[in-house]
Amino acid sequence: RPDGSANDILYNLLQQQEQQQADNNEEQSSQSPTLVLEGFISKRRAIGKHLIFLDVMPVNKVPTLDISSDISKNKKKGAATLDDSLSEIVPVQAIMRRDFWNGIQNQTTDNINNSSASMSSFDVYHKIIQPGTYCRIQGQVGPSRNQKEAILFCHSITYTLANNNPQHLRNVLKFVQEGVLDATEVLNALPILSQVEELNPSLSSNNNQTYGELAMEILDRFPRKFLMNPSQLMGSSDSAKVQLLPPVPAEFRTPPPQIVASGGSSIVDQQQDDDDMITITQALQDRNNEQVKNQKQAITITGWIQNRRRYQDSVSVLEVVDEFSSLASSTSSSDTEESNDDDGSAKNELDMRNSKLKDLWKQRIYAVLHPSALGTRSEDELNIYGNILSSGARVTMQGFMMMPSSSDTSSESNGDDSSAATFWVTKCRLLRSSWRPGDIRQLLDLVHDGKFDVEEAAGALEIPYSQVEDLAGGATSAAERQWLTAEVTQSLQGENSRVGKISDAMMQSLATFGSARDEYPIQDVTTFERSDDDGSQSTDTASILESNEGNPRRTSLEGSRWQYKKRPQLEFMVDQIAEVLRSHPDYGKRKLNVVDIGGGKGLLSNLLAETFGDDVVVQVIEISRAATVNGMMRAKRRGLENIRFDAMDATKVDVQSNKDVVVALHACGALSDVALGHAVSQGAGFVICPCCFRSNPHLRVSIPKEDNGNLDVELVTAEEFLDVDPDQYTSLKQLAELQGDIKLASKAMHTVNALRASAVDRLWQSKKGSQERISTSVKTFPIGFSTRNFCLVGKYDVS
Repeated sequence: RPDGSANDILYNLLQQQEQQQADNNEEQSSQSPTLVLEGFISKRRAIGKHLIFLDVMPVNKVPTLDISSDISKNKKKGAATLDDSLSEIVPVQAIMRRDFWNGIQNQTTDNINNSSASMSSFDVYHKIIQPGTYCRIQGQVGPSRNQKEAILFCHSITYTLANNNPQHLRNVLKFVQEGVLDATEVLNALPILSQVEELNPSLSSNNNQTYGELAMEILDRFPRKFLMNPSQLMGSSDSAKVQLLPPVPAEFRTPPPQIVASGGSSIVDQQQDDDDMITITQALQDRNNEQVKNQKQAITITGWIQNRRRYQDSVSVLEVVDEFSSLASSTSSSDTEESNDDDGSAKNELDMRNSKLKDLWKQRIYAVLHPSALGTRSEDELNIYGNILSSGARVTMQGFMMMPSSSDTSSESNGDDSSAATFWVTKCRLLRSSWRPGDIRQLLDLVHDGKFDVEEAAGALEIPYSQVEDLAGGATSAAERQWLTAEVTQSLQGENSRVGKISDAMMQSLATFGSARDEYPIQDVTTFERSDDDGSQSTDTASILESNEGNPRRTSLEGSRWQYKKRPQLEFMVDQIAEVLRSHPDYGKRKLNVVDIGGGKGLLSNLLAETFGDDVVVQVIEISRAATVNGMMRAKRRGLENIRFDAMDATKVDVQSNKDVVVALHACGALSDVALGHAVSQGAGFVICPCCFRSNPHLRVSIPKEDNGNLDVELVTAEEFLDVDPDQYTSLKQLAELQGDIKLASKAMHTVNALRASAVDRLWQSKKGSQERISTSVKTFPIGFSTRNFCLVGKYDVS
């Protein structure tokens, strides 16, 4: 039911299981029952490819569609799935973990009733379980990171009702045709349809229909508001997101009567003697002090925020610890893999997790930010610390320790550990910001708007006071603040902020290929000032960029994604491509042929065609037909005649010969290797900006091959192209995708790209009859433009 009783049921079941184990002295022998939860997914947070946290809004029954009449004539027929009072529904927490998914479903096949959900891969449901979908979840109860809460560990999910997002439905339709998602399950989730054939775009009335077009057509047939809009559950604005926060728990609803806000400043004085500040451990040890126990003496504590829970009415609860770790309640993947060998592995893991969490609960204080306790004078001041004091931040707080009643402490004997201390905050100060980009950007904006103390912000962000003063003086644009956000994020990240485990194999791969980094050091490019050979300024790319997107000219809001990400990346790419073009021996003598691998809708290619004009002919190779049509329309609006778009697979088609420069912007995974392979095979210069490193492992790379004295090409794997051990390369790519530690991930990215540079030089030198030489380098642009800020550049060497 939506009143929160589902959470109570889960927690009571968890308590009953623990009590039974205690009574029977059977810690690992009993099997937890399989539970079923149905409802709408309201929030989804994916951590890599192996872990997803879900908020599920429990609803009694899946909405049904009345198709007794012609819906096309009455689009309003069919009730909305949920009314507007979403804030009244208390969500249930669920977790999808790859290892748990496999372990439990194998143990409980009989209980799943042969659901197709158990037969499809975890990766499929990782993609299709999105906010707004209605699902039937089966799993087992386990402990949450939050005290007195339980969480449902999923071992199977049935996709019961789609949301109204065409991009999500596009993926669902694609998975059906690939045979990895049960067609009957999807048909039931789209009650407007009656036959499985309606899920296949090749069988539709329009034989050339794409998955996206079919998705739009299907969704358009549903009554208005029947399918859930994801933004309705996630909040399309800040105010909407606040309304969707859960209600305040009873224990935090009203401060104790003896704790009264002073009405003064809510900020702890920076000049307060450090000797007056105590650690969380000291505070817990001193909690039996009579002055502390009776809330007669305010104390000042200092610690790291491990978790934060926000509620309605501007109330936040912080779990404060002495030592923060983003992995405080996780289990290493190696441990998980080993535990899956026995039938009780998942149950054992839940028991271990429960025990570990209870130990952690005893080492933290629950700090409550409440309007009636904090000495604030405005709603803005009240919400500032509730927003910026997030997980990973370091804080000092002044307030009163509230000890549990004797009736509460008696429950400690049965393992509930209700005796955790509550700290009612009257004043606080941010000592170090969280490394999360959203928190840093919010703090920078607060300083810019004059709503946050300059000195406190400088210390929390660990940047010079003068730089923060410039922010407060309004001397920075929104785009510049976004760039600074990325730089500060990088500087604040480290070992404790990592999301994921670092295996020995990952670190060994970094050491094994260290010589490649030495051979190809990073060349950091921070300014883009291009000039012609005679020293005069080159074509005004900035003015072209202003009009490249628009019809007739592009306009964008100050601080938009176009301004702080896309535009500077395009400027960097044009600058590097200009250098490569001018290094070509035939530059200025004939039109040079440029091929853009995975060029999408042609943002870069159209810009190249317009910037270099009659000096180049540009070909875009893109697998998406819709993207090439979009690009051609853009080129036509710009009046460009020196560009063509081809919808084809770059790995399977023989790129036309006589290519002079190969380019690619954010080529995902092995597509970067494909582009480099074409450059080597064609004897072309290149400018390749790689993207995610683990994508497209199936792609094959064209490399030159001598056949009876004739130069030919052969298709090889990315590992063969790089001449590396596949297992070591997999570990290296995993490290390059590490979240929460940009410095370490960047070192792995550098290594991957250095290996690519080495492969190019090796294969280039092995080509017989090659007259040109290439100079290969690894460059980076400012991380504010993108965290994937590496670029491989191959210039013609005429020396």
